[in-house]
Amino acid sequence: MRCRSCRRLTLSTICMECRNIYLRPKPKIRVLSSGLEVLSFFSYDEIEPFLLTKHYPSGWFIYRILAQESFRAVYSLNGETVASIPIDDTSHGGYSHTAILAKELKKYGFKPIFNVMIARNKISYSGRSLSYRLENPRGFVYNGPVGIEAVLVDDIVTTGLTLMEAQQVLEKNRVKVGQAIVIADVDR
Repeated sequence: MRCRSCRRLTLSTICMECRNIYLRPKPKIRVLSSGLEVLSFFSYDEIEPFLLTKHYPSGWFIYRILAQESFRAVYSLNGETVASIPIDDTSHGGYSHTAILAKELKKYGFKPIFNVMIARNKISYSGRSLSYRLENPRGFVYNGPVGIEAVLVDDIVTTGLTLMEAQQVLEKNRVKVGQAIVIADVDR
C-alpha cells in the first residue's frame, strides 16, 4: 500500500517517516465559556487532510493512527476508572470516528461507554457559521449510567458549542464531566 501522505510504499496507512514529521502532538488545553477544559493535540490546520478522511472508509485506519499518536500522553488520574463518552458515535459509512477515539483511550485507563450520547439533529456543522450552529443545536439525548465521572470525546473542537451542549445534557443526568478530549482544535 502507499502512504496516505507521501505516497511511498509502506505497510501502514501513514508511514513512520510521515508520522514523525506530521503527527507530533502538541497538547494544549482550551477552556470553554462553560468552564469545560478541552484537551487537544493538534491544530486543525496542521492535520486537516487526515481529519477529512472521516467521510471515507479509509478514515477508519487514519483515525486509529491519529488516536494512537495523540493519546500516548493521556492517562487516568489516581488510578480511578473514568468513563469516556464519545459524542454521537452512531456509525456513518461503516464506522464511527468518535468510537475509534474512545476505544483507543481504553488503553490509558478510560472505560468507553458507547451509544449513550446521541444527537437527534443529524446536521453537519462543517464550514457553518456560529449563528447557524446556535440556531441548530444537536439535541443530544443521554441514555447511559448516572452518578459517574466521564470525559467527552470528539474529533474536533471549533466553537465548543457541541461539547458544551453535551456537557449540559450529561450534568442534567448526574454525570460529572471532568474534561473533553479531542484530536484537533480549530482555534483561529
